[in-house]
Amino acid sequence: MTKKYDLIVVGGGPSGLEAAKTAAENGLRVALFERKTDPAKIQRACAQMFLMNMDSFYNERMYFSREQRKWVFPVNNFTVDYGGDYREFYGCHFIAPNAEDRIEIGDYEKNASDGGTAAVVFDKGALLRGLYDGGLAAGVDFFLERNVTTVSSDRGGVTIKTSEGDTCTGTFCIAADGINSRLARLSGLNEERTFLFTAGSTSYYVSGVSFDRSEMICMGNCFDDGGLGTVHFCMLPSVYHEDEYWLYIGGDEKLDYFTRKSTFRKWFSGVEVGHKRCAVISAWGPAREPFKDNILFVGDSCWFAEAENTGALLSGHKAAMAVCKALHSGTADREGVMDYISWWRIHFPGTHNYQDFLCYAVFFRIFTEDELNYVHQLITQPLFWSLNPFNLYGHIMQGLKPHMERIQKEQPRLAAKLKQFSPDRAVPMMKPATRAGFPAYR
Repeated sequence: MTKKYDLIVVGGGPSGLEAAKTAAENGLRVALFERKTDPAKIQRACAQMFLMNMDSFYNERMYFSREQRKWVFPVNNFTVDYGGDYREFYGCHFIAPNAEDRIEIGDYEKNASDGGTAAVVFDKGALLRGLYDGGLAAGVDFFLERNVTTVSSDRGGVTIKTSEGDTCTGTFCIAADGINSRLARLSGLNEERTFLFTAGSTSYYVSGVSFDRSEMICMGNCFDDGGLGTVHFCMLPSVYHEDEYWLYIGGDEKLDYFTRKSTFRKWFSGVEVGHKRCAVISAWGPAREPFKDNILFVGDSCWFAEAENTGALLSGHKAAMAVCKALHSGTADREGVMDYISWWRIHFPGTHNYQDFLCYAVFFRIFTEDELNYVHQLITQPLFWSLNPFNLYGHIMQGLKPHMERIQKEQPRLAAKLKQFSPDRAVPMMKPATRAGFPAYR
């Protein structure tokens, strides 16, 4: 028997749970399908950061209200409750291979004081639990441990079927099934997109970590002449334990080298590795528009890769409100949800170039160890405090700009590399990775 709803949501991450809860709170009959037994259980690698209002991100100025325990989206006029733990951090630093020099994004000391702006890592499981409980209270029908196998659209709406035998029809459907979206593939949306690359990621929670000004995100490279080559890492404070950090690195061998043998080993006294999480992603260029045959695509499902928690919550909320408006105005088609389609075009691909996001991931990999140590010594003042990943490369280049004449004189080969690199080179520099490590690069 086919069950009928106003809205079917596929995917129980931040975007899907926010969309389902919002639509149900505004009077719609909503069903949500999720593969996991518990939507709040985190299984994939995730840094669990909230990208706050140092600069505009998707044209929003979001912030965390510690007093009210809410994520606040003032431009789009909504909030998301959050009852979990959080941990403040005060900068984003690119660390030289010598483990000493650094390019500082943000004034650490100022941000750690009352006059600065701290950022936070948070417990994503607690966020998802709150959204799930809010959806239950609002009347969402949750179908857990379900795998959507087919999707079809006709004048009656969108029908989905699962391998577990469910058949449901909704006037609209919201695809919130993530970066490897099955609905984007089944609906034909990906036929209009450019495939970019497949990449694997591995992250660990490590304890026994201690170093100066440690409450920040740090990224860098170290070099192993013994066969591992360049070892890239990204590390930031863990929300779970005071001396624990989330470490993103290319697998077990590189983890062992980084923590026990590299120049950074002094940070890891008696290091212990907690749980390990992995992910494999297939990245596509942005969709032409986030809509096809009464399916609205949100979050990573139609963007190039990383909408982040911020973009996921934003797009889930805006899509749900557009569906509410369409149904209550009797316009159950593309025209009825043009508010969302137009908003997404302007605030996602119209505001951010996805290639800029990839720049900071590959930029520092084009240099030798000596060149990296040299570059990190040049910028001695903190740069603009921002966690916007689309702007990081631009901030670094602005910091290097006053030093280009000196670089040309002292390091002409380095100067040539800096001049030749551009955002449109980021994607070609990437190639498919193994399942066990960080993306590999040519």
